[in-house]
Amino acid sequence: MPSRRISSDDDEVRAALDLLWAEFHRLNSLHFAGSLRLDELRLSPRKQYGGYCVPAKRLIVLSLQALREHGFEETLDTFRHEVAHLVHPNHSAAFWEVARKLGSTTRYAKPPKERNPNYVRYVYECPACAATVRRQRRLVRASCAACDKSFNPRYLLRLVSSPALRKIPTTF
Repeated sequence: MPSRRISSDDDEVRAALDLLWAEFHRLNSLHFAGSLRLDELRLSPRKQYGGYCVPAKRLIVLSLQALREHGFEETLDTFRHEVAHLVHPNHSAAFWEVARKLGSTTRYAKPPKERNPNYVRYVYECPACAATVRRQRRLVRASCAACDKSFNPRYLLRLVSSPALRKIPTTF
């Protein structure tokens, strides 16, 4: 049976995962007396930035793109943030207390330097100030936050570009 060739990407991912697992075990023994459980840790090429935690599945997924663009320290900070979600699944004051205790220093992950061109699928425009709002997911009813901080139907965002609108032929 032929052996599988290991690419430099595989080596990079394996090395990062080894360091992240070591950090999890360090944090777990230092702050939780070994009581936290993490069953799976992934570096995903599909995740644009940051990461997420699914406490019920004891799963943490981090962005491989963020690791490559922003370095291991940024990924480590995001990882600590996600470990805190194993304790508190929300962003309550108790969560932030645990996150700070674990060494998470930033509130938001850095955005990607190179964004997938398909990331922004829907573009909306405010009828009053003409500000544009770009979203991956379709908005149901949203108003311009620059014109009014709470929902106001006078500033209801108007869809100006979407995959469906781009398919409509312009000439007949």
